[in-house]
Amino acid sequence: LFRPHPPRPGRPAGMSAPPSAVPRFAHEAMTTLFEIFIPGPDEIYAGQAAREAFREIDRLEARFNRFDPGSEISRINRLLPGEETTVGIETFECLALAEAVRLETGGAFDANARAAALDAFAEGRDAKPEPAPFELLGGAGSCLVRRLEEERPGHGPIDLDLGGIGKGYALDRAGQLLLTWGVPDALLHGGTSTVLALGSPAAASGTEPSRESSERTGWPVGIGAGWPGAPERVFLSGRALSGSGTEIKGGHILDPRTGRPARGNLAAWASAPTAALSDALSTAFFVMTADGVEACAARNPEIGACLVVAYGDVRIFNPRFFPAGG
Repeated sequence: LFRPHPPRPGRPAGMSAPPSAVPRFAHEAMTTLFEIFIPGPDEIYAGQAAREAFREIDRLEARFNRFDPGSEISRINRLLPGEETTVGIETFECLALAEAVRLETGGAFDANARAAALDAFAEGRDAKPEPAPFELLGGAGSCLVRRLEEERPGHGPIDLDLGGIGKGYALDRAGQLLLTWGVPDALLHGGTSTVLALGSPAAASGTEPSRESSERTGWPVGIGAGWPGAPERVFLSGRALSGSGTEIKGGHILDPRTGRPARGNLAAWASAPTAALSDALSTAFFVMTADGVEACAARNPEIGACLVVAYGDVRIFNPRFFPAGG
């Protein structure tokens, strides 16, 4: 859904550039290809910083991988009613954000989506989701996840999958690590579905933006290819952008609220202050109605949304994050 187009150093974003390209570093993890672009003169140091960022992503994958029986997510999925397990702060934070997004979107995003969809389909309901089947217990240096008793109303099975938020969270952590390495300007993406921008390539090269590009500083990221009316690209700095759509995931995305295939949009993008949040919201926005997304954006002014409701029908909410003519 994204076409990262990092400009070459020496010119501000959106203008022509000299031939030397921004250094690019790639790494396979979480069943996708992560890439980091770091502008600047010291490519050796940039490579060292990128490798440390990739190590952090690998560490998180070991905690989040539901197919690894030793991962924290697998341990949670095996909990019996009333049992609890200790998890790291990363898993705790990811689940806490996932639950916050689930509540904000009325269940359109759910880290427990498979179990929720199975229950919804079996019951034939098309309504707000039931409460989460677990609770998060944090404090005094410990992070616990406890499965609630099955006999409590609405608490079904646990089948957690952080695939809709974990890559974004990993990008956030990798970006934080780059900052500790003294790398303030970088573009990171995980499989082209979520991209996180730090600073701008122009800042790294020491180039001042021209009057023509003063409102287009940051990293240019291509979106909306082939959708009439959608912006062709946006400029990101200190923000993240994620996308969901039929062109990558196909037409088999389930709505966790109903257990049925999503009947909503053809494509959706979410812009947010963090990659984990944009990752989860783009999934939710894809299955939500345009009215629902508009209401969510109105409640959260730091969130931007772009929907392709139908071919030629594009809706943008909080448009400053998707400027016209981008």
